Amino acid sequence: MSDEDLKKLQQLQQQAQILMLQKQNFQLQQAEIENAIKELEESKDENVHELVGNILIKKKKSEVMPKLKDAFETLKMRTSSIDRQIDILTKKILTLQQKFSDKKE
Repeated sequence: MSDEDLKKLQQLQQQAQILMLQKQNFQLQQAEIENAIKELEESKDENVHELVGNILIKKKKSEVMPKLKDAFETLKMRTSSIDRQIDILTKKILTLQQKFSDKKE
């Protein structure tokens, strides 16, 4: 394996790590939104408070719920996209690692 291949392998591994961190972040955000949606669905109160910047604003539940559902779906799509990117990187990493182990033998 050349120095160039080794550098490429390290770069691919770093990219994969960054994507995995982004995925974890998106999954945490999804969980928070999912909990908020659940709480709103269970709440009998039609008025809720939405955090906008550093201010809580009183709004109707019917105004807040679609925003939360859209945000959840967006995060779901981003997570799915990251999964595909991770799969591609993993295949490239495995190919380079195989190349490396073949040269060792």
